[in-house]
Amino acid sequence: MAKFTVFYDFHEERIQPFLMSLHFRPHELDWNKTSMYVPLDAPFQKLKMEEIPDLEAGITVLLDDLVVNLGHPQCIGISISRIQQRHLALPTDILQSIQQLWIRMSDIEEVLHMNIRSLYPWSSK
Repeated sequence: MAKFTVFYDFHEERIQPFLMSLHFRPHELDWNKTSMYVPLDAPFQKLKMEEIPDLEAGITVLLDDLVVNLGHPQCIGISISRIQQRHLALPTDILQSIQQLWIRMSDIEEVLHMNIRSLYPWSSK
């Protein structure tokens, strides 16, 4: 499964989770699936926004790409087919080489209708 990283930034007088990154090994992201589910309670690396690597290419998961499935209550779904549809102009080999997906924490909260930021408190550990 992908390596999870949550990037934090200073907001409303404290450090809060802002962006989730899913980093896959080469060809691990299965573009033949229609969707995938990301466990929100998975172990993750904590980094500050300024620590995003400059050369990390990836695809942004938009609000419309996120789905909820009652069969996966502790997960957020990502529509792989919608992402593919949006990137039809990309050559297949480039799409297949994508190893990173970026998801805004606020989009996850909006889809789930809950405050998930409390699940990802900043700590210096």
